[in-house]
Amino acid sequence: LITGKTEIKEAYDPCKFYDKKESTFEIVFLENNIKYYYKISYTNESIVEEGLYYYPNGKISKIFDRKFSEFSFGNSFENELSKFSENLSISACFLYTISKFLGDKSLILNDVNKFFKEKFIFINLDKTTYTLKKAKEIFQKNIEDNKKVKEFIEYFYKHMNIGAKRIHYSIGIKIEQQEVLKKILNNKDLIEKILEKKSNDSKLEINEENLINSFSLDEDELYLVYDTPNKEIEISIEEESEGIKKIFTLGMPIADALCNNKFIVFDELEVGFHPLLSRKIIELFIPKHTKAQLLFTTHNTNLLDLDLFRRDQIYFTSRTKETSFKSVIKSLGEISGVRKSADIEKAYLEGKYSDAPVYNNFNNEEIGEILC
Repeated sequence: LITGKTEIKEAYDPCKFYDKKESTFEIVFLENNIKYYYKISYTNESIVEEGLYYYPNGKISKIFDRKFSEFSFGNSFENELSKFSENLSISACFLYTISKFLGDKSLILNDVNKFFKEKFIFINLDKTTYTLKKAKEIFQKNIEDNKKVKEFIEYFYKHMNIGAKRIHYSIGIKIEQQEVLKKILNNKDLIEKILEKKSNDSKLEINEENLINSFSLDEDELYLVYDTPNKEIEISIEEESEGIKKIFTLGMPIADALCNNKFIVFDELEVGFHPLLSRKIIELFIPKHTKAQLLFTTHNTNLLDLDLFRRDQIYFTSRTKETSFKSVIKSLGEISGVRKSADIEKAYLEGKYSDAPVYNNFNNEEIGEILC
């Protein structure tokens, strides 16, 4: 809604166990060392409530607030923003509307727009926009922004225990012919001899571009380089297993977030990976040299470790018949008496911190009756 990528009807997907009809999201974030608070609440037809506040001097100050079609503005923003609220559709997100018309004319709003458009990374490995095609684009572009990301991606794969020592990016040149091509391009005498022998009626001009094209594949390729006892072996990512492809795909958003201080929302962190790999990914976000953040869901109870997390970083989610199947979220930091040496995983599975799932034993006789 905020970036204009979806309409309100598509964005509305409420939980059916709640009586309240509107969906509500709230977020507090920092951009350029200024704290912001944004809230939006909506149904499938209208924006019920929307507000943006900031803390320029440590005290909260209003930018705008909205309830249906009624607007109020902070003193510093009324002249600039009020005209955009006139005749605004009840289903239109106001933050998106003013960002579309004001663009980068407002420093404050530009920072807010930049956060929502550039700083969010959503990862669902079945639907991710980070594909092998995207990886090729990152390695293809030599702009300064990509340099650090590419360097970290290589570092990430080297330490993911898949055996490859580095990544090789080929600009559409057959690997076994790269050295030959380099010699040809660097040998001016050879180029001149080829030109001299060229037939007068030949339509092919022998230059660097045509030489490269003659060695080209249909598209650029990425290879993992393995150091075997006899020689180096390069295997195209396209030919690797699905597991390695997933790890390769995962490296891009992680590198992007860590290098550019972005925020990752990762649904089901452990899907398709070894449990230790999930832990290694989390460890990347803990050091103080990055402002990147990772918010993830998981069913891997091995991650319940106070050597890895602070208590206030762990949240338990459960839903039962007693809660009318509504999700209840509780922070471990809210629970008193939890010692640093506590076995969090064991205590959770025993139901001490939350309603851990209980699976009743199957009755083999009943199963037999159903199947037979």
